[in-house]
Formats: sequence, C-alpha cells, structure tokens
Amino acid sequence: MRQKLLIKSGNFFFKLRNALFPLFIVSLLLFTKPGLFLENETADKLAVGAGFITALLGVVFRCIVIGFAYIKRGGRDGKVYAENLVTKGFYNHVRNPMYIGNFLILTGLGMIYGSIYVYIAVIPLFAFIYLSIVITEENYLREHFGKEYEEYCKRVPRFMPNLSGLKESLKEFHYDWRKAIRKDYGTFFGTIVGCYAILLIKKRLLYGFPRNINDITGPLIVFLLLAAGYILLRFLKKRGKLKQSAG
Repeated sequence: MRQKLLIKSGNFFFKLRNALFPLFIVSLLLFTKPGLFLENETADKLAVGAGFITALLGVVFRCIVIGFAYIKRGGRDGKVYAENLVTKGFYNHVRNPMYIGNFLILTGLGMIYGSIYVYIAVIPLFAFIYLSIVITEENYLREHFGKEYEEYCKRVPRFMPNLSGLKESLKEFHYDWRKAIRKDYGTFFGTIVGCYAILLIKKRLLYGFPRNINDITGPLIVFLLLAAGYILLRFLKKRGKLKQSAG
C-alpha cells in the first residue's frame, strides 16, 4: 500500500521535478517567515554561512558526478524513462547521486532562510517528494532491466554513498569539465541567485528596506555579474564551445 502511494506520488512529482527549486522557495515565502537561528544574530550568521556551503556542496557534487558519468533519465512525455542502466563512475557507489546534490541545495537554501518550519515541515516534505520520485524510478528500472537492476540494488546503496574503491571506479573515466558546465550551469547560477535572493528577502522581512545606498548597490552588482556570467555560458553553449572534449 505504501509502495503504491509512493509510486503514484512519484509519477505526479516527476512531472514537476524541474520546478522543485522554485516551488521550494515559494513554499518558504508563502507558508513560513524567516527567523534568526537560535534567536541570535551571531548564530544566524554561522547558520547562513553553513547554508551557503551546503548548497554549494550540492552543486559541486552534481558537477563532479556529471563530469564523470552522466545519466540520461530526463523522462519522456512526462513519465520516467531511461535508455540504459548506468552503473559506473559515482553510480557504482550510490544509486542516486544527483538527488543527493539536489537535496543538499534545498537544505542549504532552507538554512539560509532560518525558519523553524523549514526543519520541521518544508525540508521533510521535499524529502518525501524526492523519495517518491526515486521509488518511481526504481520501479521503472526494475521492470525494464530486471535481474541486472536487482543485482545493482543489492550491491549499491540508494542514498548513503559507499566510497570504498571510488578511486578505482573513476580510473576509467576522463573528467569532462565542459560537459559538467554545459549540463549544469543553470543549476549553478540558479543556486547562487536563490541563496542570495533568500538572504535579501530575509533581511528585508526582518529589518525593513535598506536605508544605505551601499546596501542596494552591492546586491545589484552581484546580480548583474551573475546575469552576465549566465549569458556568457549560454552563448558559449549555443556556439558549441562547450562540446564534450575527447578522451
């Protein structure tokens, strides 16, 4: 019964998977209010810093995984779809490394926002969403790859990476940084903008509008630089400058 509920939920959320980051931020703004961690400004600054680091770790982890072995499981007609079973690279040590990266990003964003409801409601909700998507994908892979996938599941954990032998697993791969940028530059810029925007919204809601022109100029410059970087990488991608390198 629980399995059927998860699969049904996963099929629904899979269609919305590309909107989960915006939905997360909207959920924060609509249903919670930002707060200071432990009601202390110093502790909150540490929590905000930890949030930025956690979110960036998620991005870096995604880029590392993509650069070594990219799994094409983008769906077809809004449904789970996979052309082949990827079991090499990082996928030889954890079955869902990309979702680990995603969840780290969402957790980091929540830590920056600082509301207690992030920890007791919002993050658990999105943990359920990702779990249901994973269960749905596993059901698809089990049906289409049968015993091969069953053996893979017995050998490789779902979420907790087993790093034993990772160096050996990656020896056969060449890290393609162009592919990592090409595939995931949107996630990088989206995460940075999301972190910064949440921090600015938090300050606005807690302390009101900034009265010093420098408090406005700084964020504006940051957003302009991020926009310029995004446009540049998108231009390079369109011109084929980020094509997969040989080797």
